[in-house]
Amino acid sequence: MSNQIELELAANSGPAWLAVDGVPVTVSFPAEAVRFEGEQLCFLTNGSVVRTVPRSEVAALSWRAGARGRPGDPKNAGLSWTDEERDQLTAEVHGELSWAEIARRHERSGAAVRLEAQKLGLVEAPVR
Repeated sequence: MSNQIELELAANSGPAWLAVDGVPVTVSFPAEAVRFEGEQLCFLTNGSVVRTVPRSEVAALSWRAGARGRPGDPKNAGLSWTDEERDQLTAEVHGELSWAEIARRHERSGAAVRLEAQKLGLVEAPVR
């Protein structure tokens, strides 16, 4: 499982639209390791560099292991749904699968798949 990295980038780094009124910008992404290569910070996942950032542009770095969710949460808990996943969900809801099986296939909670199905208009929201 990747760790969640948060980088605070100096307000004067990157394109002008990135920082507003001289306020640093924080970006977040998954990575397993970081190494220094000259003036670059290189972030790695599965042994491959997934992002590089000039050291001079980093104002702060936070590293959180298992940042997404709690132990036991489904693998995709908290992640945005892709168009592919939504297409698959549509087919599954119209099929004969249980909510538990759909949740297992998407590696999400049953509540998450039902909520996404509601957002897509595949099922009606429960009346309270």
